[in-house]
Amino acid sequence: MDTRRLFSIGLILLGVALGGLLGFTSVASAQTPSPQPQDQEIVVTALDDGGKVYLTAGQTLVVRLRANPSTGYGWHVAEPTGEEILRQTQEGEFQADSALLGVAATQVLRFEGVREGQTTLRLEYRRPWEPGEKPARTFQLEVQTAGPFGDSRPPQPQGDSGEMQSSASEVSSSELPPNFNWCDLDGCTPVKDQGQCGSCWAFGTVGSLELDLLIKGGLTADLSEQYLVSCNLDGWGCNGGWWAHDYHGWKVPKGDQGAGALLEAAFPYVASDVPCDPPHPHEYQIVSWHFVKDGWGVAPIVDIKKAIYEQGPVASAVCVSSAFQSYEGGVFEGPGCTIVNHAVVLVGWDDEQGDSGVWLLRNSWGSEWGDGGYMRIPYGLSSVGFGANYVVYVPSSCFSLTVERSPEEAGSVTLDPPPNCPRGQYEPGTEVQLVAGDSAGWHFTGWSGAAAGDRPSATVVMDSHKSVTAHFRSDLCPSLLLVPLGLAFCRFYQRRHPRAG
Repeated sequence: MDTRRLFSIGLILLGVALGGLLGFTSVASAQTPSPQPQDQEIVVTALDDGGKVYLTAGQTLVVRLRANPSTGYGWHVAEPTGEEILRQTQEGEFQADSALLGVAATQVLRFEGVREGQTTLRLEYRRPWEPGEKPARTFQLEVQTAGPFGDSRPPQPQGDSGEMQSSASEVSSSELPPNFNWCDLDGCTPVKDQGQCGSCWAFGTVGSLELDLLIKGGLTADLSEQYLVSCNLDGWGCNGGWWAHDYHGWKVPKGDQGAGALLEAAFPYVASDVPCDPPHPHEYQIVSWHFVKDGWGVAPIVDIKKAIYEQGPVASAVCVSSAFQSYEGGVFEGPGCTIVNHAVVLVGWDDEQGDSGVWLLRNSWGSEWGDGGYMRIPYGLSSVGFGANYVVYVPSSCFSLTVERSPEEAGSVTLDPPPNCPRGQYEPGTEVQLVAGDSAGWHFTGWSGAAAGDRPSATVVMDSHKSVTAHFRSDLCPSLLLVPLGLAFCRFYQRRHPRAG
């Protein structure tokens, strides 16, 4: 064979070999994974209960569990056993589902490894001031830590303290005493316990009126929170709500006969969303209610003081943290928080306690919490004073009669006798005759509420606050007996032509 030809074949074989080697090296290099950064957080939820995690130095174990801080319940580490391997790095924070008071939240707890080893992280859902009670829920996780671990400083509080700095002029006023407490003047009823229901909004609403009854009327009345939880028309309940004073004044739940507060005996508290089951006997009624300054901010300190001093105890929102739940007495030192999630009542103040003064806060977690159910909290800490408001109650032995027309333009209702008490009310036992009159193009169809029947006249006995509605139908509405879907058509026609006829 020709020498040059052999040389060419050799070069070809050598190129193939080198190409294969280079190709293998390239593929091998591409398939070799490059080092990936280690996750700094390992997040677990209720789905990981009973599982196991591995935690290395520099990583944070984040536990996210459902809770409701407004009830006083929260997730707490059970007493550790043996040498410390895992350490909580900060107070548990709550991330609320919405802006309502008493709403459920996700509690976030963070932990870091202290030394190498294996331990069991056990969390209990309970109230911190009830250590002997069986926890409502538990969570358990096996944690394996891997070092090396070095010395580290004790964990420092993180986040906003929620404290508002105030000047002397914002705190004090020559018109007000340096300290004041309605409880010292026998103006406080026994503290209540809302249990595991997020109904603090109802307790805050009822609390301000209940104390007003005692202060202004000398009446020791136990009012019903369950009525507000079960009968409100706003969709509120054990998972949150807002101030519900309207139902103590003029707002009437469906099927009820009037507005006003109920006694506890008429609708006992069961800490759950049970049906309303109207009608109910309404015993007490407010004239009005007002925000101290702004429904969506922390009211000025002096303004809240004036409201407490002149109007009575003030309902307020506040931000509950794990530290708030663990309060045992004295002046609350925090750390605080800023996002409000709980409703309380402020019964007084003391400018001489704490750094610049404290509110005397009445809670709804029972008398075993804090200082007999109360807390001394610095002005502005944890957004206390947010949405501060008060009710106007005027003592009276008389009852109100609310009369409505549906539609409003369709007719009239006359009352005999007219109101015979101040503020348009009736003396107890008064028999009031109602007579409905038709407007042109309309005819009366019947009564609802405290009166019944389809005759134009009816009689109501005033033995409580009551509400009556007179119903009318347009003469242009077809008879239900003659036209299919006549009722739906009639209602549609009345909405579109309220003055028809």
